[in-house]
This record gives sequence, C-alpha cells and structure tokens, in this order.
Amino acid sequence: MEHSVFRAKLVASLSTGLLLFTSALLHGEVNRLEVTERETLLHPDVSFSYELIRGVVHFTLDPSDSVNEMITDLAYAPRNSAGLVEYSADFKLLIPSQDIANGGLLYMVNNRGRGATAPEISLKDPLAGLGFTYLLTGWINEIAPGDGLLRLHAPIVSSVTGPITGDVRYEVIVSSQSNDLNIAGGRHLAYEPTEEGLEEAVLSQRLYQTDPRVPIERAGFDLEIDSKPDSNQPLVTLSLQGGFKPGYIYELIYEAMNPVLAGAGMAGIRDLVSLIRYEGKGSTILEEFNLPNIDHTVAYGFSQSGRLLRQYLYDGFNADLDKRIVFDGVVPFIAGSGYGMFNNRFAMPTRTSGHHSNYLYPTDLFPFTYGESTDPYTGRTDGVLKKARQSNTVPKLMHIQTSNEYWVRGGSLPHTNPDGTEDAELPSEVRFYTIGGSQHGSGNGRPRPATTGQLPRNPNLWNPIGMSLVVRMFEWVAMGKEPPASRYPRIADDTLVPSHIDGAINRDAWNRLSFVTHPSAIYRPMHSNYGSRWDEERVIEQHPYYSDHFYGALVPAVDSDNNDFEVSTILPPTTLVPLATFTPWNLRAPATGAEKSLARLSGGYIPFAIDTVTALQARDPRNSVSGLYTSFADYLAKYEAATDQKIEEGFLLPGFKEVYMDIARSNQSVFE
Repeated sequence: MEHSVFRAKLVASLSTGLLLFTSALLHGEVNRLEVTERETLLHPDVSFSYELIRGVVHFTLDPSDSVNEMITDLAYAPRNSAGLVEYSADFKLLIPSQDIANGGLLYMVNNRGRGATAPEISLKDPLAGLGFTYLLTGWINEIAPGDGLLRLHAPIVSSVTGPITGDVRYEVIVSSQSNDLNIAGGRHLAYEPTEEGLEEAVLSQRLYQTDPRVPIERAGFDLEIDSKPDSNQPLVTLSLQGGFKPGYIYELIYEAMNPVLAGAGMAGIRDLVSLIRYEGKGSTILEEFNLPNIDHTVAYGFSQSGRLLRQYLYDGFNADLDKRIVFDGVVPFIAGSGYGMFNNRFAMPTRTSGHHSNYLYPTDLFPFTYGESTDPYTGRTDGVLKKARQSNTVPKLMHIQTSNEYWVRGGSLPHTNPDGTEDAELPSEVRFYTIGGSQHGSGNGRPRPATTGQLPRNPNLWNPIGMSLVVRMFEWVAMGKEPPASRYPRIADDTLVPSHIDGAINRDAWNRLSFVTHPSAIYRPMHSNYGSRWDEERVIEQHPYYSDHFYGALVPAVDSDNNDFEVSTILPPTTLVPLATFTPWNLRAPATGAEKSLARLSGGYIPFAIDTVTALQARDPRNSVSGLYTSFADYLAKYEAATDQKIEEGFLLPGFKEVYMDIARSNQSVFE
C-alpha cells in the first residue's frame, strides 16, 4: 500500500485547547464539532492535496419529533434541561483542495470502527484526484476504545423504575484450542449481567447448528466483567474448564441490563450529512473547515457497513429533520440479504448470520427486496425502500455483491421472491451487480496456501470494480449519466439455481471433482420468532432455538470449469481469463473443527492442470492451462483484452488497469 510521503499534522489536546466550533442554534441536531487532529496529505507526483480532520461531533435528539420515532428506546434515553437527548460520535473528514473539489460528498460507512478512503490509501489512487469530499462517523457503541477507531458514544437507556433488563445471547466459536474469550468478539464490548443473570447464566455446546445443545454446568464456566474507560459497556470474558474445542458453537444466555441507544448511530449519519449538504458554508459550525459546496451525496459501505445502509433506508433515516433527502445515492456492498442488530434493544452490531455461526440472530430478515414482496410465513407485504418512497426520499441504489454472498449470506433473496421461485422486479432506481468468481472480501489477485479453509482462499481482486461503480453512482446522481445495466443471475434464464436437489449437489451449481469435497448445504435465512414485541418495538422477548421456516436462497449457475458465467455476473479479468476455478465457497479446515460447515465468508481456489495429460492423471475434467492458451503471451493478450472490455463496459476506471495487468504479469511462472 502506497502512502502519502508527507503529512503535516496539527494535534490539539485538552492541555493545548480543543478547537470548538459551536452555534447558539441547533442545526439539524448537530450542536458542535470538536477537532482533535488536522493533517495535510501531499504527494510529490500530484498537484492537489487533502486535509484530513479528526474529532468528535456532538448531537442532540428530540424525542417528541416524529422524524425520530424510528429510533428504538429513544423515549427511555436521558434528557437534558431542554428535554433533548445528548450523544456524540467520532468523525473523520477529508477535504480536497479547491482546484479539484467536485461538489460531491462520499460518506463511507466504517466497518467496526475502521475505514480508509482513497486519499488515505494514496493520492495516486484513481479516485483521489476526482475531488470528492469524504466523511466517516462512528456509529457503533460496543467498540472498545482504541487508537484511530471511530466510535459512537450513546447513552444508556433506562425506565423510571430502574435499569432496563432482558436476556441476551452470545455465540463463541474458536478455530484452535483456547480459553478466556471475549464473548462479544475482538475489540468489542458486551452488556453487563444483572446479579441474577451472572448467577444463572446458561452455557451450552454443539458442533453443528442442527445438533442438540449440550448443557454445561454453571460451575464449569466463569464470567469476568471488566469496565472500560470512555465506554458504558463492559468487557465480558468467558472462561471454560477444560477449554473451548475448535469448531464447537458455545451459546451463552444471561439476563443483562443497561442497553444503549444504538439507533443514534444512524441518526448521527443523517444529521451531520444533512448539515454539510444543506447548511454548508452558511453554517457557523462548519465555517472553519472551508468545505467546498456540496451538491450531491453518495453513501457506500462494505459487508456490515452495507447491511447498515439497508437498515438505514428501511428504517426511514434518508429523510432529514426537514424531510429532505439525505443521500442521493446509496451503494451497499456485499450485504447479502441482511440488515443487522443496529437499532434494537440490546443491539449487537457486529453479529452476522452465517452457515455455521450466529444462525438465529435477527439480522437477515424480511423484507429482502427493494421493491415490495410478501412474506410467505406472515403474509406481510413490505420492501426496503417503502419508507423512503413514502417520504419521497428514494435514492439511486446499487446493490453490489459477490457470488460468495449467494452461498453464505442468502444473496439471491434481494432479487427474487422470498420463496426463491420467481425473479423480483427491480425498482427503476436500483441497479444490481453480482461480481462473479469472488469471495466476500476482495483479494489481491495472487493465490496463497490454504489456512482455515480446505481450499486456498479465493484471491480474486474485485475492489477496483466496486469503487469504479461508486464513481458511476456519482455520475448517475450528479450528471444523470446512466450506469451499466444490472448484471446478476436470474431464475428466468436458468443462471440462478438451487445449490442442491434432494440433498445432492445440483450439477448446474457445481460439477463434481473427485479431489474436492463440495458443500452439503448453503446458508438459508429463515423466519424466526423473537416474541410479540419484536416487530413493533425491536425488543427480543425470546431467543429462538430452532426454525424450519427457510426462505428460498439460490446460487449462480456455473460453467464446465465451475466458474461463474459472464452473462450473469461481472467477471474480473482473473476469472474471465482464468488459470483456475474461483469458487464462491470454501469448507472449514478439519483442524478448525466442523469441517462440514462452510468457511466464514470465504471462497476457494483450484488451479487448472498445466496440460491435458496432467488433467487426465488427476481425473480433472476441467480445461487445462495449455488447452486454453498457446503461450504466456497469448494469455497476456487475452487478459488485457478482458481488462479493456471491463473499462469499455463502464465497470472499471482506466486508472485501475495496471493493477490488474500486474496480476497477469505475475502469473508468468505458470507457463514456465
């Protein structure tokens, strides 16, 4: 990763005096911005610069304002003398020099407190010179304090009679023998047990999700509660006599107290972006930042952050306090079918449902589609954009995911009916893009040995395609320039198919290879019962132990080499001109336990045999390298043509071409 070669830094501390910009009037619920650090990003090879500003933004919320009614438990949050609820969030703002400022704000939803924008990665990044202003804010309260982490600082909610209590559920899974585990996951905090909850906590273990739970006696495990400075949530450590076994699912349930106002994170996004967009240079709060005029706003986020954007829209946050649109464009990446525990009582934003872990958490819920559909289990009709349509704040939207999301995150459901029997109609504001032959997280294009999976991880590089589409989104909302047509697998043309038929792998989804173990199932979201208060109040009254109300998740069909089809997916050059099968799934390695389960968010890599003789010896029916290419020069020419094709189609900025060509050049040894 190339970094700017010079950073001029100004750090303000309490001892030297914090830089405070305050207004006597409330502006969109933003009270003041407290600056703690300023840097100038420079590079000798470019003529422009960026100023990077870090700090804390202070907000208030009015519980009596109907625009805030979607925030769970706002009525129970503490109020100041004016009757308003106070909270704050860390922020990071990157402002381009005036010579390149383009009037666009890109809001990046950080993932678990972390996120790097193009100018921070390198001022030579193809996006850096386009002149976007970038903004990130903390939106998760459960993140532990740490250098550079963007956090939400939300208040605890309570009733007039005392603390709010309720049962909470945590899952712990390890990949190697260990003990003394943070129940909330690395760098995350949990909820404080009540006295009774600590005494009567219940722990069970099972190897697979469908196995019966085996209770562990209370005397066999300990819970240690440690408070953390600058946080109102504690670190809770679980210790088990004899230690935790790899792959086993340990489920802990106890009565907790003191939930936080988690939905304030989305309110903070709404209110700060609205202030920058509509107040801009006229705001006394913002006058010291010398911001360019912001005419258009686009939000994007990856994985957890993409799920947050779906929740943000579904809950109605894209209308600001004056009922104006906040984001013109929204780009959720690799969100699959999910939302998250982002705006409920005892929220756990880091939880992500999967084939082996977190299966019964309320994260992948109906509605899945952006247009309206009907839940076969409840009869309810709804859609992600329903509230935005009612408030006339529907943004342009690009749902971008990899083929991995179909196997491990129910990725077909946002573009089919819930039964998985018909394609859904996409609203006119929505584009849907499936990046084929790729796993959840973008690789660097270069394969590595297997580690936690039975296959080497899928190395496909797709992030440049994703960020190129973010630029296409801006062009769509700012200039009216239509982006490429949607490209995703469909039931109607047989490019979207069941993964298994009668318990056996579907040959349209995978052609058997004798030397590869294929999955026995995929992850399928389900309808679960969280009690009578969930739908209206987002309060879990009961934690489900099981559900067989599965929705109809499907997967992309594959070609004879087990690679995705170009007609139904956007194939990066490394898959369009392949030297291997790039699987969208992987299985857990035996050493990590539960080897029948899908590896978390991972794909696989299966190299082609070098020639036909080698393929026959391995009983490998796929193409060989020599069967596809006459020489390295032939391969390189086809690869470059495929890269140019992606540029011509509008899926890749020209500035990213050399990144892909470097990958191709590194493959010369395959032909030697």
